[in-house]
Amino acid sequence: MKQGGSKVETAKRFDVGRQTVYRYIRAEQAGRLAPKPWGGSRKRFPSERLEREVAEHGDFTLAEYAEALGVSHVAVWKRLRQLAVTRKKTPEVRRAGRARPLVLPARA
Repeated sequence: MKQGGSKVETAKRFDVGRQTVYRYIRAEQAGRLAPKPWGGSRKRFPSERLEREVAEHGDFTLAEYAEALGVSHVAVWKRLRQLAVTRKKTPEVRRAGRARPLVLPARA
């Protein structure tokens, strides 16, 4: 449009509706045409806290660890992967029972 094209041509070129073009024009005139921040919150938690939780409560689920640490279960899952913590199968835990306990790798 700044190069002389119409709003309709702009909408067709970018495969958007005309109202979207009008919204962009209004946003630019108001000085609000900037990318919005993306991504979730970055609640970082020390690995030591997770390691302590795993040592004390080896049979917790990811959701239980997340609740104890105040973060999402995805954050816990990612940190466990970074720490190379795996779920170990034990004879005491039945298939229909609680989740298998988590075991921390031995530190060298």
